[in-house]
Amino acid sequence: MTFAVLLAVAAPYGAAAQQVSPTLRFRIRAWPDAVIVGTTAVATLLPVLWPHSFPYATCAPCDPSHVWGIDRGTVGPVRAAANVFSYGTSAAETGLGLLFLGLSRRGEGSGPFWEDAAVVTQAVSVTAFATMALKLLVHRPRPLMYVPGPVTPDDGRGFPSSHTSLSFAVASAYASILSRRGIAGKHKTEIATLFGVAAATGVLRVVSREHFPTDVVAGAVLGLGLGWIVPKLHATLP
Repeated sequence: MTFAVLLAVAAPYGAAAQQVSPTLRFRIRAWPDAVIVGTTAVATLLPVLWPHSFPYATCAPCDPSHVWGIDRGTVGPVRAAANVFSYGTSAAETGLGLLFLGLSRRGEGSGPFWEDAAVVTQAVSVTAFATMALKLLVHRPRPLMYVPGPVTPDDGRGFPSSHTSLSFAVASAYASILSRRGIAGKHKTEIATLFGVAAATGVLRVVSREHFPTDVVAGAVLGLGLGWIVPKLHATLP
């Protein structure tokens, strides 16, 4: 399914010239850009709006002997404070990404910034869809499902971590856009900051016991890959 999404994104852009320029601008169109963002967003939201209609783990309380060794130390109830902080770092990632994009376009007007923001949005929406598709395919229990207590369908869809995948998608898309413009080397601090915040989000998802370490690693890899690929494939203005 993820491969199909990548093909849909890549098809209209396959012949796009891969020019490099600090003032490079992305071509934003109703098709495919708005359609891709809209359809992936709707598809991602369906299991959230109708959680019982899609696959999820139902083993609660699950057998902890089935947990991989690297993940066993994470089994247990959610730690509320770390969970709240992970939402904060995830939100900060988006805000910082947009701020840094705007600063990188100083003096060029608002158009180039909104085009960059649209490309990041597309990278994030594709990542969100791919993450949800994997959650439904794997429907792995979260750590709290291995101890007695109330659970929800979302607790039965722990792999991969969406907070982590989306945070890394923002960081990777930002780096990819600046690489496409040939100015990534001038913005190493901003790139490092975004990846640092994304990594902090992943760590907090484990500390909060919302996810196993392997959920977070998978989310990071997914976000890194899709966040980098979408801007690299995107068509630009002549």
